Amino acid sequence: MQLDLLKRPDGRTAILMPSGFVLDLLTPDATGMPIEDIAQCLSSQPRWGGAARPWYSVAEHSVMVSRLVPPPLAYSALMHDCEEFLGDWPSPVKVMLDRDYVKQRLHPVKDALRRWFGFDDEAPAIKQADLVCMATELRDLLPPAWLDWGHLPPAHPDRIVPVGPDRAYALFLERYEALKHLAQPQAKSPKAKATRSRRKAPQP
Repeated sequence: MQLDLLKRPDGRTAILMPSGFVLDLLTPDATGMPIEDIAQCLSSQPRWGGAARPWYSVAEHSVMVSRLVPPPLAYSALMHDCEEFLGDWPSPVKVMLDRDYVKQRLHPVKDALRRWFGFDDEAPAIKQADLVCMATELRDLLPPAWLDWGHLPPAHPDRIVPVGPDRAYALFLERYEALKHLAQPQAKSPKAKATRSRRKAPQP
């Protein structure tokens, strides 16, 4: 969203990103949003409501999901949680609020991000990889609990070793650079346009 100096977005409904990019949640347009904004926010956003120990970010989760799908789906898998700069709501919260309602309300934002960054995260293989990562995080990062996780597939054999926000930021961007050629052809290159239309995003 390009700022109109004569009509300022309402701060009550607009999200200010690290680079200064503004996303109006009521009429979302992600055109021009730099990928560094996504990387910085997701690397600062904890999984599991912050309960994971060691601390584990959405960016690390996204990178892992991208490595568990067939190569053609890897880019979309990396971007599948990119709207979670709005917060990574634990699944029980979504169920409490009505998962379908939450998805409906967030759909315009997610759709704007899909159009700009050029990805489609609806493939069953991505959803399955997401669940495998969830099961692996439970095994490696959460305390044992008397809860029924029967809906989850087996965990991945490799153990998760969290790397912290700064390294997660770098890993997400490295993975993005390696996979961005897989972006949907109807989308423009986010990095190319963002360079012309924004201030340089701050490094973490």
